[in-house]
Amino acid sequence: MTKGKTLLKEMLLTKAAAVGTFLFSSETANIEMLGYGGFDFIIIDTEHSLNGIHNLAGLIRAAEVTGIVPIVRVMENKPALITKVLDSGAGGVLIPRVNTPEQAALAVKAAKYGPQGERGLAGIVRAAHYGFTPLKEYTAAQNSNSLVIVQIEDIAALDKVDEILAVEGVDGIFVGPADLSQSMGISGEFDNPEFKKVVKDVIRRGSQSGKITGIFSPTVKDAKLWQREGANFLAVGSDTMLFAQAVRTTIASMKD
Repeated sequence: MTKGKTLLKEMLLTKAAAVGTFLFSSETANIEMLGYGGFDFIIIDTEHSLNGIHNLAGLIRAAEVTGIVPIVRVMENKPALITKVLDSGAGGVLIPRVNTPEQAALAVKAAKYGPQGERGLAGIVRAAHYGFTPLKEYTAAQNSNSLVIVQIEDIAALDKVDEILAVEGVDGIFVGPADLSQSMGISGEFDNPEFKKVVKDVIRRGSQSGKITGIFSPTVKDAKLWQREGANFLAVGSDTMLFAQAVRTTIASMKD
């Protein structure tokens, strides 16, 4: 079981922001290299990538080896998916397409054991060390340490951000720029003044709440921009993007 919340809190006490990336491949070696290289967290994607329950435990194990916090983006906001991810030992979940406080509360309910939630209890799962951790100790640790971060990625959520942040058990928000820009009718126009205005406002409200405030950034330049605005949970690209960038740089250099 990864102490996601505890580890991130410790990181944010000593640094302005936690820096991570997405995992879109299924390579455990990539996670290990990211951890050894100094990344703070890895978001294992199961929404758009081929990753799923079948290989999740191995990916999480690779993160645990190097001390990088494994957070899993689930396919959708469904209790069964959230339960399986946390049972596998993830440090937290990233919930896509959360537009209302009710949807945020549903995610919390699925992620927390009673009395904080209604997560199904099995004391022999990987997160419970297959039953070697006493049940009360395990459930208390899960409720205390498992992160619940919800994605703000639709215009429908914009006037509900404060209410979403106020939901007990929600540890933070995470801006999804691609879907947000699409919902605004300006797909991929990340330099559009209206888009930047909207994102700045969401980040400001997240920062003022004192909760984790994250965003995906395709480049370091973008990540630094949003950090200056108050974001403290920065996902920069993905393992596949970093690899592709290295490939392009190497080939271009060889052709010079």
